[in-house]
Order: sequence, then structure tokens, then C-alpha cells
Amino acid sequence: MLSGNKPDLSLPGRNGTVAGVAPGPGLELRQLRTFAAVAKRRSFTRAADDLHIAQQAVSQQIQALERSLGVTLLRRTPRRVELTAEGQVFLADCRRVLAAADRAARRVQAAARGEVGTLRLAYTLTTVWDTIPRLLARLAEAHPQVKIETREVFGADVPELLLAERYDLALAPRTSYPAGFHSRTVRREPLRVALSTTDPLARRKHIALATLADRMFEVWPRDMAPGFYDTVVGTCRMAGFEPQLDEQATGNTVWGNLARGRGVALINASLARQLPRGIALVELTQPTATLTYDAVWHQGERALIQRSLEAAAQLASEAGWLQEPTITAAAAHTASRPRPDDRQRARLP
Repeated sequence: MLSGNKPDLSLPGRNGTVAGVAPGPGLELRQLRTFAAVAKRRSFTRAADDLHIAQQAVSQQIQALERSLGVTLLRRTPRRVELTAEGQVFLADCRRVLAAADRAARRVQAAARGEVGTLRLAYTLTTVWDTIPRLLARLAEAHPQVKIETREVFGADVPELLLAERYDLALAPRTSYPAGFHSRTVRREPLRVALSTTDPLARRKHIALATLADRMFEVWPRDMAPGFYDTVVGTCRMAGFEPQLDEQATGNTVWGNLARGRGVALINASLARQLPRGIALVELTQPTATLTYDAVWHQGERALIQRSLEAAAQLASEAGWLQEPTITAAAAHTASRPRPDDRQRARLP
């Protein structure tokens, strides 16, 4: 092998090894790129042009690589540079290593931009039928290389799950969180009155919330669903009455209680197509009420979270999710500050 126009004095030993040279540890990517360029062009001069470095630097890097490996990779003939048998074997692996290095660099740069990686997303029941499916579809479209792991949770569990870093982002009805948490509004969804299909009010097109002041309300306890509880109780208070809360309203018993006519409920409108048998939804008269969903996270401004929030904001804009309601869930939350006679004492999850 030659360095410039000077002969290379290192001679191949037996089995293609460089005489007097023991293999050394470690390889440099720049040496592998240089070797691959020379092997491709079969010329030190043309490889130097491709790499935008001096021909002497090409020769020095090849010499250093051969010393590190303890073998001769290239041999110059009168017309061109040829690969030795060892060089041919090394070239195949060299190209794989370089391809993997380039791929790793692209992926880590994409991860820094929030375009690849895994997003762990928690969500509550109220978002299941419309909000979450549409958001997941938008994220898959906008960031196809992002893997999304999802799980339905109780709203009360959101702070603990985020603080323990079991999830990156959560979507839940608005409530208060300890210091260090961040949130951004994703959607405001109208609330509807849910009641038994046998109830005379089920035949109406609209119901004034105040007419339900003497009815029992089916709502999950605050220690299960703080945001939803605050919204329902706060909305009733803004309508001028303190709701009577069913002590048996937990989990799926709510649906059975509604179907039997035991009580009524306020639920988000997107559940209309998924209601169990025997339950009807009726719109509220003006002023209407809404349930506000927030995206909540605890860690800093991670790129993957920010890209997800951007996708959610774009979807919300297109779908009209953030139109200002007459009664906001924020106002409902303020109005629902706990009173001593509340069935469930308000507390942070």
C-alpha cells in the first residue's frame, strides 16, 4: 500500500497479517468510512475527493486501521487499489457498522425532535369513546415512528402514575394537581343528562338542570374521579342547588342505577353511541355545561410530549374541541370547592 507517491514499507505477513504488528483494540468510525470510500472508488485520490480530505490523510487513516486490526486490507496495483481477501471480509462488516451508526444517529436526532420513541399515555373512561381514538389516530398519522402504550386509569391515580414515571402523559377531566405538574387543555365537551328511558323527562328534547334538583345524582366518588366529580357537583351548584349524591354510585353500578331509574347523571355527549340499554341522553337547556379534558404531565418539556401536544392542538382546532362554552368546566371546578356536607371529602389524589 502507498502513502501518496511514497511506498508503504509495511509488508503483509503470513495469512494477510502486517509483519511485526499486533492487533490493537478499538476502531474509529472515520477510519471505517475512509476504508469504505477507498474500497468503493478503488483509488486513494478519488476517495480523498469524495471525503473532502487530503490524500495523505486517507493513507494515514488506512495505515492506522490496518495497524489496529493487524491485517492488510488494501494492496495497490499499477492501475488501482485492490482489496485483499481479508479486506473483502472486513468491507461487508464495515458497511453494516457504518449503516447502523448512521441509523442510530438519525434515530437519536429524531428522538430529540420527538419524532420517534415510546409515549406512555394514560387516560380516563370519559375519553374512551371519542377523544382517545381520534387522538391516537392523529398521533399515528403525524408521527408513525412513535410507539404509543396506553392504559385506562382512574383520574385519582394520574398524579401518582406520572410522578412514578410509569406514564409520560395523561388525559383526564380537569382538576387540581400538586406543584410540579403541567397541564394543557385538549377538549371541552358538552354534558348531557342521562336518565332511564322510562323516565317521562327522557321524551324531552331539552332539560333545565334546575328541574333535577330533587333527583338523586349518580356520580363516581371524588376519590375515584376528582375532575369529573368537581365538574358535575360544580355545575349543579351553578344551577342553584346542591346535588343529592347516590352512596351506591361506584364503578359500573352507575349504569344499572340509571337504567332502573334510581337516579340521573351528567355525562359527556360522546358516550351517546355507547350507552347501555335503558339509558337515554337529553341535552341541557341554556346555559349548557361542559367537561374539560386536560393533558397532564410531570416531567419537563420533553420533545415527545411536546410533539404529542402539538398533534392534539391541531386536532382540537380542526374538530372545534376548544370552542368557548356558556358554562366552563373551570368555573364548575371553582364552584365545586368542597363543603363540609359533601358526601366525599375533597382531597388531592
